[in-house]
Amino acid sequence: MVERTAVTFIDLGELTEPTEPAPPLRTRRRRPGRSRTLLALLASVTLLVVAGAAPPTPRVRAILPAALAVFLSTEHVFTVVAQRGVTDGSQELLAYRRPEPTVGPPQPLTPLWRMPLGSFHGVQLVESVADGVLLILAPTGQADHNYAETLLLDGRTGQERWRRSGTGTLDPSGRLLLQTDAAARPDRLTVVEVASGRELWSSSAAWASYHEPHAVVVTYTPAGDIEVLDPATGAVRGRLSDVDEPSDRLYAAIAGDLVVVLRNPTTVVGYDLDGLVQRWRVSVTPVDYVTGCGDLLCARAHHGGTQLLDPVTGAVRWTHVTDADDVYIDLAGERRALAMDFRPSTPGVTAIDAATGRTAPDYGTWARVAGPGLAPYLLGVRSVAGGGLVLARLDPAQPQPRRIDVLAGAVDGCQYRAGLIACRRHGGDFGLWQLPD
Repeated sequence: MVERTAVTFIDLGELTEPTEPAPPLRTRRRRPGRSRTLLALLASVTLLVVAGAAPPTPRVRAILPAALAVFLSTEHVFTVVAQRGVTDGSQELLAYRRPEPTVGPPQPLTPLWRMPLGSFHGVQLVESVADGVLLILAPTGQADHNYAETLLLDGRTGQERWRRSGTGTLDPSGRLLLQTDAAARPDRLTVVEVASGRELWSSSAAWASYHEPHAVVVTYTPAGDIEVLDPATGAVRGRLSDVDEPSDRLYAAIAGDLVVVLRNPTTVVGYDLDGLVQRWRVSVTPVDYVTGCGDLLCARAHHGGTQLLDPVTGAVRWTHVTDADDVYIDLAGERRALAMDFRPSTPGVTAIDAATGRTAPDYGTWARVAGPGLAPYLLGVRSVAGGGLVLARLDPAQPQPRRIDVLAGAVDGCQYRAGLIACRRHGGDFGLWQLPD
C-alpha cells in the first residue's frame, strides 16, 4: 500500500461551484494430585513461572475534568475551559503532564499551569516542542483580533517566550513555517527558528506547506506560480508557472510525490513534485476539484459523485456514483473506499464498493475518531449495549472493520494522537485510554 501523506489544498481561482479479539483459550482443569510432594513441586514451579512472567501490558487510564476542547501531544495533555471568576466568555488553557501507563484505577490529573486566553481568541492548535509548547490562536473577527497568532510558551511554567502574527506549521528540523493572514501582513511566508522566534528567511506566498517525505516547502505565489523551495534557505528548486496556460479555474493539490492541477473542469494534469515535470494529462467528466485520498486521487463534482484516478497514470480506476452533495471520500483503494457522510439521516463513515460505486450495506456506519490524518486507515467508534464505545480500525484494504478495543463509559467526542485516545464520558468529563497497537 502506498503510504498516506498529508494532503494540502490550494484554491487558485474561483470555481463556478465552488476485530474481533481472539477467543479465550480453553484450559483443562487439573484433577487434584494425590501426592503432597507433587503438589508442593507444582506450587513451586507455578510461583517461578508467575514471578518470571512479564507484567500485563499497561493502558493509560486517566480522567480529565469537563472542558470545551482537548488537545493531545507527545509530552502533555491540554484542555481549554471557561476562565474561573469571569462571565464575559473568557477562556484559559490548562496543561497536564501526560499520564503514565498503569493497570490500576484511573489517575487523577492536576494542572501544571494555566494561561488566560481572554475572550477574543479560540485555540487552533497546541503542540509540545523541545522544552516548550507551541500555541496557535485562531482569529475571531474582532477589530483588534482579526488575525491568527502563534506563541511559544515555556513547557514548565506556561510563560510566553515569543509571539508572532500568523499560523505556523512545524518541520522536523526545528523550523516553523509562519503564514501570515492578509489582515496582518498579506501574502507572506516567514520561516522562523522555533526556540528563539528568530526569522530565518521569508518569501512572497499566498499559501505554503511543508512536505516531510521530500523535505521541501511548496508555495503558491501571488503571481500564480507554484514553487518548490528549500526549507533551510528558501532557494527555489522548481517552479510551475500559470503563464503557459492561463486559466481562471486553476485549482491544485499536493498528494504524495505529485502536484495535481485542475486546469479546467475536464482537464487534470499531474506533475512530479521533484522538478515539477509533467507526469500525465487526462480528460475527465466535469469536476470541481481534485485531491489525494489514500492510494488514489479523488476528482469530485459537487453534484454527481467522484472519479477515482490512478496517481501514476491519471487513468480513472472507478467511480463513486451519488446525488448527495455531502458525501466525501476520504480514503480509497482498488476495491473499496471510506467516505464521510454528513447527511443528518446517516452521519458517519461508510464504505463504498468499487464494483458498484455505491455504499456497502454490510459495513455499517461508524463515528470517525479525529486524528492526525497521516495513517492509511481511519479509526471509528460505535455505541455498544450496556454503555461505552467499541473502537475499530477502518481500512479500505480490508473487507470489514477490525475491532480493537472497548472504551467503557465513553460517549462521543473522540480523538487520538501520540498513542492516546480521549473521549467524552457521561457527565461531560473526558477519559484517556492507551491506544492499542
